[in-house]
Amino acid sequence: MAAKRKTTGKKQGVSRGDVLWMRSGGTLLLVAVIAVAAYWIHQKIQDPSLMPVKSVVLDGSFEHVKRSELESIISGAMSGGFFLLDVSRIQAALKRLEWVSAVTVRRVWPDVLVIKIEEHVPFARWGAAKLMSQQGELFAPQLEESFPGLPQIDAEAQFAEDVLQRFRQFSELLHGDAVVARLRRNTRSGWTLWLASGVRVELGNSRVMERLARASLLLKHFAGEVAMLDVIDARYSGGVAVSMRQHDIKANDKANELKKESIESQV
Repeated sequence: MAAKRKTTGKKQGVSRGDVLWMRSGGTLLLVAVIAVAAYWIHQKIQDPSLMPVKSVVLDGSFEHVKRSELESIISGAMSGGFFLLDVSRIQAALKRLEWVSAVTVRRVWPDVLVIKIEEHVPFARWGAAKLMSQQGELFAPQLEESFPGLPQIDAEAQFAEDVLQRFRQFSELLHGDAVVARLRRNTRSGWTLWLASGVRVELGNSRVMERLARASLLLKHFAGEVAMLDVIDARYSGGVAVSMRQHDIKANDKANELKKESIESQV
């Protein structure tokens, strides 16, 4: 009788290392798929024909800025579709226009670009070729008009904000027909102003508002006859010196009477 032969064999299975390798391979494959998909999406988004900006809305008063100029700049600065459009580039290009004070650019889903333009509002003429805005900014546009109705300011550019503040203080203190037509701040911080009537007022560089208050009292004495005055020099501690126009004899007589009064005691 033949003996039964016992056969033995090793059980076939998957080792732990094989499992880790398969998991790593699957992860790498997933990452590769995501990377390819991201690259494809990025390339598609860069294509201007995919979700292009179909309309641009310009918001603003445009009293001095020409719409045709804005449209030309915007067209030259636009690149890419809706998502990759460089709004900061458009904003910077428009901000370089001298009359432009502020620019806001925003996307509106799905294909609209809204651009809001704020223009400088001129407050005064500055020097020979510049303008000052109501916010105290200096700008130098190509002037198609001379803005004769604006006051004239002469000063160094670094003092623009201080000059604007002083101008408003002076205008607030003066009354009636005493309208400031020109203001100058010299290199020694001395102030001189000219009224619309042609009268020049010297204030110096200290106690400026106090001195202007004395000059204002003198102007009130000449209410209706301010044109008789030529120069008011308020750079004195106890009053003012007055220079009259040569042809106004009546004004000179009145000035002599006023010299006897203590204007300072009335301030």
